[in-house]
Parts: sequence; C-alpha cells; structure tokens
Amino acid sequence: MLRHRLATILAVAGCIAAASAPASASGPAPSSGFVPSAVASASAPATTTAATASVPVTRAAAGNRKAYATMGNPAPRWNPCAVIGYRFNPTRAPKGALTDVKGAVRRISSATGLRFVYRGTTSAVPRAKRGYNADYPSDTQLVIAWVYPGKQSEWLAQNKLAGMGGPAWSTGYTAKGKETGMIHWAGVVLNANIKLSGGFGAGPRYGWQGTRGQLLMHEIGHAIGLGHPGINDTKQIMYGTMTHKKAVWGAGDLTGLKLVGRSQGCLQADPPGATAAALTLPGTILDTGGFALP
Repeated sequence: MLRHRLATILAVAGCIAAASAPASASGPAPSSGFVPSAVASASAPATTTAATASVPVTRAAAGNRKAYATMGNPAPRWNPCAVIGYRFNPTRAPKGALTDVKGAVRRISSATGLRFVYRGTTSAVPRAKRGYNADYPSDTQLVIAWVYPGKQSEWLAQNKLAGMGGPAWSTGYTAKGKETGMIHWAGVVLNANIKLSGGFGAGPRYGWQGTRGQLLMHEIGHAIGLGHPGINDTKQIMYGTMTHKKAVWGAGDLTGLKLVGRSQGCLQADPPGATAAALTLPGTILDTGGFALP
C-alpha cells in the first residue's frame, strides 16, 4: 500500500493572513497563507460520509470573475472521476472544528463536482516535523490539522499566518492524451493560536475577522489547486487576507473552481494506451497557499 509522506517533498510556501485593523487591536497575527485580521476591541469567541454536489450552498457571484489564480498553467487538479478520502486531526483543534471542516468540504464539492469521503480522524500532520506523524493512512489523500506555529509542521513556521494548504502533483493525462498536473494528495494546517468564530457567517465586527469556515474554504481551495488571485478583490474567498464577509464563493472563486473541477474531465497517471506503471513521484512539486497578516 502506498503511504504518503509529505515531509519528503519539495515545498514552495504560500498561505493566508488574518488582517488587523485600527490601533488597539491585539492578538496573534497569522502570515504566509491565509492572514487573519483583527479589529480593535474584544477578540472573537472562540464514520464515513461522502460530500456531494447536491448539498445546497449559497453561491454569491460577487466581485470580479477574473479574480482567480491556479497553481500552474495548465491548472493542476484532482482526478474528478476518483474519490478523495480526507481525515481530520482532532489534536489542538477548537471545539466544533469538525463540523466546519465538513461544511467547507461540502462547499468545495458543490462548486467543483469533486467527490470527497470522510475517513475519520488521524494523528497525521501535513509536512510534519520530526517527532510527529507524517504518514497518511493508505485510504487518505487529504489531511486537515491544527498546529502551533513552529512546532508540529514545517508549513506554519510563523505565528503571522492563520493557515496554509497545498497539493502535491505529478504529470497526468486527459482522455485525449493532453498533459496536465494531476494532484495525488494534499494537506491543510491551521494556526491553533488563532481563535476564530465558527461557522460560515460574516463573523464578529471586533477581534479576529472572518470565520473558521472562511479560513477552511480558503485553505482547502489551495489544496485543490487554487492560488491567491492577482487581482485585488476582497470579495473572493481566495483573497490573501481574511476579511469581514460571509463565507460564500465570489465570482472569481467560482471561475477558478470550475477550472479545477469535474467539468474538465477525468485524469489518469499514464498516457492513453500506455501500460500502467507503479506510481512514483520523484521531483513532485508541492505548492502551498494560505492566509497571512498584512
């Protein structure tokens, strides 16, 4: 059985930040990945199931439909004709985190047509440091974990980032033989020091901006091949800093999600007509993105 060890793959970092606002705001601020943002005053309060496209999700087509980016050209993506098994690491995770993880995965699935199956919990940590478990179970392609900056994962070295996420891919082929990036596994790590409101609403007006749902949608967006848009549009979930808004996809997000989704067709590891070979990933590129503080 193939066991995945992300810690051995070359990493190119990216993330999301939590934005901070006026003067007296306090608290940790995440950076390369999703950046959290805080506004002055009080800080925010802190089995196997398949995610399917039939789950009702509010799709706000707000902002510029060109405000999107992929992690390559052509865009690396998962094989939409296979299931993506994912697991949740409950260690260091805040209360209610699994509910938000599943909610974010449903929103990704609804927008892309990709099929996810929840495989249960795990002790694995993406890009784990020595002393922590880096091995994914053989039925798992995506792991989501909370970590302390500089402690459990090499991906979250600084406290200025709210989270990081990214995929590992190698060359794949469409049914017509066109080469593209084919993602094999991915990881998401979130800053355990950042206490965000749960759910997918707009979140509090004071303290850390955004919600845990917004953060998870953003980082899992990286895990399926999306980057930070070059166009500065705060209405997009893939914008590089967390902001006060409902966690619904913007117009640019939806454009990018379509490019890495089911509508692009199935992928395979070998060219059409070739004899299937054992999967090897020498030189596999690992890219990450996330939220960071400005």
